[in-house]
Amino acid sequence: MAMPPPRSSKRRTAPPRWLVIPFVLTIIALLVDASVQSRSPKVQATLSSEAWVGKVLPYITASTAEGREISQVLSNSLQAGPNGASGELNKVAAAAASTYRSVADGDPPGEVAAAAGLLDACLAARKQGAAEMAIAVQDLLKGGSSSAAVSSMSSAVSDFQVGDSAYQLFSQDMPRLGTTMPASTWVSPGTYQESSLTAFVQRLVGGLVKQPSQSLTIDAMSTTPPPLNQQGKLEVLSPASSFAVTVVVADTTSSALQGVTVSVSAAPAEGSATQQLSATVDLSPGQAKAVTLSGLKTPESTPAVVTASATMPGATQPSVTQQLQVELPGPNYPGTSAPATTTPSATTTAPATTSSVLTSTATTT
Repeated sequence: MAMPPPRSSKRRTAPPRWLVIPFVLTIIALLVDASVQSRSPKVQATLSSEAWVGKVLPYITASTAEGREISQVLSNSLQAGPNGASGELNKVAAAAASTYRSVADGDPPGEVAAAAGLLDACLAARKQGAAEMAIAVQDLLKGGSSSAAVSSMSSAVSDFQVGDSAYQLFSQDMPRLGTTMPASTWVSPGTYQESSLTAFVQRLVGGLVKQPSQSLTIDAMSTTPPPLNQQGKLEVLSPASSFAVTVVVADTTSSALQGVTVSVSAAPAEGSATQQLSATVDLSPGQAKAVTLSGLKTPESTPAVVTASATMPGATQPSVTQQLQVELPGPNYPGTSAPATTTPSATTTAPATTSSVLTSTATTT
């Protein structure tokens, strides 16, 4: 009978640990990859969309701030002067263009592609409007007409409104990703009305640096309602029972002027030879103010001369005067149903360093 071979006295050795660790890591990697591959395409698309939202949210916030800056420039009293306001608008226009490029150059996932197109449209309209606003101010400061500046600014505001509408559609079209799109508007109710744009233009005109040839100047003179048309020097106003005259008066000295009298007269006036309105304003050194005097009435279909004057404190004679020839049309005037033309009624002389707007209460004498 054969005997089994004797057992070896040597114990079987375990594989080295350095060989086991890579094997374990490989198994873990395969498990992780299998987990990722097992995810549904919808989950992966959602993750990509959320990543895109995270990238564009800072640019949406930046765009909202850019719109706020434009509103502040137009509503402030131009402490930095017209050139400072122009510089601020140029900066905002450049920032709006950069914001648009940053979002438009992105590659949105298919789940948010349609909404991303609306966001691009919003930022493109805002970029265009900001550029129009900046160019309008530049042209005005180079000698352009006030009416052209107001028209260009109104066009820019229309672009702002298009951008706001596109953003609202973008917010509504975004899929539910757990993130609510923030509000973003450039035009609030009651802002950027034509009267506020006109007042901003008047402050710009009144704030230009002028040669100190005289201590008190009239920078501009305009009417409300504006001219319907112009026949030579005669401005035919839009139909109204009365009209107002806005006078931009400026102090060109280095001293404050307390108690400057601003007066407007119309001759002939309805029912009398002359009607006069006046108000008193205080001017800081180099400051300009727009004074509006309302309630002037002249006979219908009769040319009248409107004279604006500014008188130094304590003086008995006006220091400076300007005149307009106006006519309130009667009911049978041809073309009274036509819209007002863009013929500027303001005349400009040398400007001041800063400006603000004041609407005075007229007194009739």
